[in-house]
Amino acid sequence: MFNTLLHLQASNGHWALAWRVDSTLILMLAGAVLLYLLAYRAAALARRPLPAVRQVAAYLAGLSVLTLALLGPFDHFNGVLFSVHMTQHLLLMLVAAPLVVLGRPVQVMLRGLPPRHRRDLLRQTIARRGVRRILSAITHPFSIFALYNGSFVLWHLPRFYQAAVRDEQIHELEHAAFFVTALLFWWVLIDPIPRSHRLSTTSAILLLFATWMVSDLMCAIITLAREPIYPVYVDSAKPWGLTVLTDQRLGGAIMWATSAIYYAAVMIGVLAVPYLRNRPAGSITAQPELPLG
Repeated sequence: MFNTLLHLQASNGHWALAWRVDSTLILMLAGAVLLYLLAYRAAALARRPLPAVRQVAAYLAGLSVLTLALLGPFDHFNGVLFSVHMTQHLLLMLVAAPLVVLGRPVQVMLRGLPPRHRRDLLRQTIARRGVRRILSAITHPFSIFALYNGSFVLWHLPRFYQAAVRDEQIHELEHAAFFVTALLFWWVLIDPIPRSHRLSTTSAILLLFATWMVSDLMCAIITLAREPIYPVYVDSAKPWGLTVLTDQRLGGAIMWATSAIYYAAVMIGVLAVPYLRNRPAGSITAQPELPLG
């Protein structure tokens, strides 16, 4: 894989200018934007149902956050500060992934295809019994919980975490695991295809609450530890007068507080959706369904 890294820093070492250029990742991100916009335009010209403009903005914002997380200062300094690395993980899992899913990329891509090609694609995928069984297994609440939280816990165990900090390829694998499992997690909650796989309100709340508890437990262990859990940071000079233990506790606290507020807010939103949909006509405009056929 051709990968060119270029670190851009101001002469005064200002952290905000510490960006890297990864040609492969940039091409992937640009391709994701281009394909989405081309599909959206094709569907619009054919007068097919499409997500609202705000959802398109969410998709583009999600890719922008992904770019910031993987190419910006957060990636440059994640080997120096644990707290920066934790912020990077939060951006991948709780910001970039749900924003991308809110843009309905799968539906947009399908709607951008000519009807015959779309029918052929669906016939070869979700119309097949075996594929539907795999989808049902993957999108089951227990599977989603295990994949998303298993990845989160595994990569924060000292052995795997430190391997990711020391080895660039393992680090990329770590980020891919976080982002892909987060996409799956939010996809099932926000925009499952086929729609028969949508979780009930009860299942969604239980999944979110259980995930919140796993996050809380992991963050508590990191934040309340009396000694550094990740020795990989011991030998690196810390800016702003931070010690290794203070940096670790700061990173754990950032994850702990952010995740708690975030999951609680999403749970409130999930509970509110049925109420909003049942409001009298004219009071709230519900988000229209986007059929695939």
